[in-house]
Amino acid sequence: MQFRSRYRSPSPVIGLTPLIDVVFILLVFFMLASSFLDWRGYEMSVSVQDKSANSPADNPAALVRIDGSGALTLNGDAVPLDNLAARLKTDYVGAQVHLQPVNGAKLQILVHVMDVLGRGGIHNVDLIEQ
Repeated sequence: MQFRSRYRSPSPVIGLTPLIDVVFILLVFFMLASSFLDWRGYEMSVSVQDKSANSPADNPAALVRIDGSGALTLNGDAVPLDNLAARLKTDYVGAQVHLQPVNGAKLQILVHVMDVLGRGGIHNVDLIEQ
């Protein structure tokens, strides 16, 4: 006949090796799943458009308005995004380009327009308020 002893055996020791293995596997997983993109920054200045200031006649500023639906106008004329950089290079050589979001334009559309302009070689861009 077996009798139980009054004293319990000490609690089992939990090994740390499996825990370290799981943490290492999670670390490797998140390192491989992370995206290390080359984030590009935009150097911009935000200015209030001064109605009284006149630009020189030989180098007029280009005003690009971005509508909430993504429609673009260049000094009042509708222009597709694909032709915007080329038209700015031909018609407004060296001119300051003002981006003006109107009617609830989304930030993503604004950033996409700036990206297209940067790829097209237009770098003198600033953002103006209404």
